[in-house]
Amino acid sequence: MQTHTEPTFTIFVNNQPYTTSEHQLTGSQIKSLAGVPADYELFKVEGANTVPVGNQEEVHIHEKLHFRAIPAGTFGYATAAKTRP
Repeated sequence: MQTHTEPTFTIFVNNQPYTTSEHQLTGSQIKSLAGVPADYELFKVEGANTVPVGNQEEVHIHEKLHFRAIPAGTFGYATAAKTRP
């Protein structure tokens, strides 16, 4: 008799691979899986774009999904500094 095994997915956070069998994960769960501090900001990579992922926001997980996690407040700092009077 064959046993049914759950599919596993390899996702990447900051170019490091992590494996999960979950089909949905929140931003907090993704950061926890990757050992990223809870106060970091998480972004889903979609081609040349990055889309913010909130801590409670659910993401449909699929193979080779990429995320970036960075310290809070660092994204967009250079742009904000240039626009200040």
